[in-house]
Amino acid sequence: MADASERLTRLLGLVPYLTRNPGTGIATTANVFGITPAQLIDDLELLFVSGRPGHMPDDLIEANWEGDRIYVANADEVSVPVRLSSREARALLIALDYLAEVDDVEPATIARVRAKVSAAAALSPAGGAVDVRVPERPAALQAALAQARARGEGLALDYYVAARDELTHRLVTPKRLRLAGAWYLDAWCHTSRGPRTFAVSAIRGFAPAPVPEVPAGAAAGAGGPRDEGLGVALTFTPEAAWLADELETTAVDYDAAGPGTVRAQLRVHSREWLTRLLLAHGRHVLAVEPPGLAADAARIAAQAAGRVD
Repeated sequence: MADASERLTRLLGLVPYLTRNPGTGIATTANVFGITPAQLIDDLELLFVSGRPGHMPDDLIEANWEGDRIYVANADEVSVPVRLSSREARALLIALDYLAEVDDVEPATIARVRAKVSAAAALSPAGGAVDVRVPERPAALQAALAQARARGEGLALDYYVAARDELTHRLVTPKRLRLAGAWYLDAWCHTSRGPRTFAVSAIRGFAPAPVPEVPAGAAAGAGGPRDEGLGVALTFTPEAAWLADELETTAVDYDAAGPGTVRAQLRVHSREWLTRLLLAHGRHVLAVEPPGLAADAARIAAQAAGRVD
């Protein structure tokens, strides 16, 4: 399958190249595409049976290579090099920005490739330059992590938990900073006595602090099950989809109830907090799971409406 895919990619590049460089020699062309002359001849023979649906003589690509010179005709549909779609370009740019965060990757190389991808996307049929940036690495927190490791210390965090509208204080042994759409800190939380992942955007302050040893056999990282609180799922309209980025979610499903909608799963530690959230954004909440959780908000809203009347 890989050989077939590579050959198709080569053929899609071969026709535009020969169309723009008529009469190029077999050896020169083979060298350009990194194949042997025999492989090139095999590709040219395949072009004879390639073309538009119908497979009539005037539907097929014409390839001639008599006298060591190659000429291609009747190939207008594939005579233009394949361009990146806007979606493909964005995916490549995001991947490049992730690579840029790896310490042993040369930044200048990433910058050059990024510029080429952006330029190629601007020439695509969709038009318009494409530019995507991932969040910058939190330099101050990264320096604090390095210092804590060097000294054998941990960090004291002031961490805002949106699910219960509370500023908490955690003592952690940090493991790493991780980029997954946004920046996260993986650590062993001595306060919660388990591995935790902290959203960097919710860290309100941090300072070096002495910590006890991590329990034997415990991984100072992410992935511990979040068994505290009540599991809730909220489905938002497109207008309120941004809330999924603001809440401390455990899972997010896009287009769950139609284009642009978002179903966000989270753990709620305070029903009062959930009630306030539903009162503030209820008109943009399509569904609440479990359904009974919306009852308090509906009751308070009805009472408020009665007072107004």
